[in-house]
Amino acid sequence: MSDFEPMGRGIVGGPFLQALELPVTARRLREGVSAPGMLSYSERALLHEVVRTTWRGEGVVIDGGSFFGSSLAASAEGMLAGEALDDVEASTFPDGKPIHGFELGHLPAPANPAVDRRRVFGDVEYYLGDSFVPILEKTVAPYRDLVSLHVGDLLEQSWDGSPIEVAFIDVCKTIRLNAHVSREFYPCLVAGASTLIHQDFFFDRLPWIRVTMGYLRDFFRWEGQVFSSSVYRSVAAVPHDVAAIDPFLEGTFEECLELHDACDYPELDRRYHFLLSLSRAYLAALKERKDDALDLLRSTESTYADLLADTDNPRGNRFRFDRAVRQISNGNIFKVS
Repeated sequence: MSDFEPMGRGIVGGPFLQALELPVTARRLREGVSAPGMLSYSERALLHEVVRTTWRGEGVVIDGGSFFGSSLAASAEGMLAGEALDDVEASTFPDGKPIHGFELGHLPAPANPAVDRRRVFGDVEYYLGDSFVPILEKTVAPYRDLVSLHVGDLLEQSWDGSPIEVAFIDVCKTIRLNAHVSREFYPCLVAGASTLIHQDFFFDRLPWIRVTMGYLRDFFRWEGQVFSSSVYRSVAAVPHDVAAIDPFLEGTFEECLELHDACDYPELDRRYHFLLSLSRAYLAALKERKDDALDLLRSTESTYADLLADTDNPRGNRFRFDRAVRQISNGNIFKVS
């Protein structure tokens, strides 16, 4: 019998997640003054509770892809609510700060000038192509004693090897970034005492994340899912030479597909299995196996016909499936870079 169970819409967890006060914390965050951003309140609650209950001051909290800073604020509030902060010496951390946020600082402007650049997140207005660093700095201003911001291209930055207790990763948008995160951060996770949260794990178009975590399956234990985030606890140290290998670029299609599907996700809702199925098709296309990709899409259409019949959400399952068919058929997918 599985130790995993549904904990609410889009949330599945084993004992580790079940012990956290996610619903209560999410409700409190939703009712309070919230930081702007796209991160769900349940994922903010996840960060708050993981830091509050597990951070011991032996390593830092890494926030990869901070955007407007809602994840940084959640981690900082969790640290302030915990019991470890008063007993640690700030000078033991890089820059004297226990939380480190990495952010490029802008979203790309649309290639088509006719597309509206304006976006609104809560009560914050942002124009694509502009810097949002002032918004990020305003969000973290109350926590600057705890937070060090690293603004710029992550590919041009390196980590100094300091121990990491919590890593929240929302930056693996490309294959190169995914490999860089693996090399720089994973060997620094404290074996048996660190939490890794992959925010984009259950997103259909980033198959390299699942290939990498399949490759590293002996070093992590899956603890559950909170919306698109996949939660892991470290069970063994990741050797530097292991982290230096990029299984997505170096593996064959068959090897990558095996790694992509190497882990089970008990009690996961069918919609997320549908997204994983689309991810397999994108994987095949990126490995230049277009015919296999189209075969996988036909299998997905048959297996998940019930989900595709629901067209009420204009950007829901049908939208994602049709987008995959269009992009893979036309060869108009992101390149391996």
